[in-house]
Amino acid sequence: MTSTSDPVTDTERELRELDNGLNALVIRRVYHATRDELWDAITDPDRLVRWFLPVSGDLREGGRFSLEGNASGEIVRCDKPNEIALTWEMGGGTSNVWLRLSPVDTGTLLELEHSPVPAEIIPNASMETWGLGAGWEMGLTALGDYLAGKLPEGKAKDWIANATPEQMMEAAQLSTRISDAWAAVIAARG
Repeated sequence: MTSTSDPVTDTERELRELDNGLNALVIRRVYHATRDELWDAITDPDRLVRWFLPVSGDLREGGRFSLEGNASGEIVRCDKPNEIALTWEMGGGTSNVWLRLSPVDTGTLLELEHSPVPAEIIPNASMETWGLGAGWEMGLTALGDYLAGKLPEGKAKDWIANATPEQMMEAAQLSTRISDAWAAVIAARG
């Protein structure tokens, strides 16, 4: 993976078929940060709220967490600074999320895996996969901006709510590009 400072081209996307016929959605992106810096940004509630959502709960292996207005779940595995695995409970369903961090020459590779997601033969599965991939990537883009010092001070939910029309347009354009990239991954699976 090379770095062009473009979150769309700097990201690897994959749908990997699981033994049960469902898919794992995989996103890989390199961040110009040490593994410890990246680990803290994705696990420290005071840092997480700056680029993602407020998190609460018993934030340790075996504990339960809740992301404000979004998902909740259990922290299944916490191997600092290598991997965190958790259940993702949202909308009456449960899936699994893994975040793996590996050092690379230019920083740290973050690999996010979310599974299972439905196979494309299930009605609306392509839309679910597309939305899940695009949603994660918008968050991972904000993580990169946070690590690079590009985000405003305060909580992400507040600076998003107060975004200017120009910032909203820029976010919408990025969202469209990410969505198009996921549509291409889904189409390539046939």
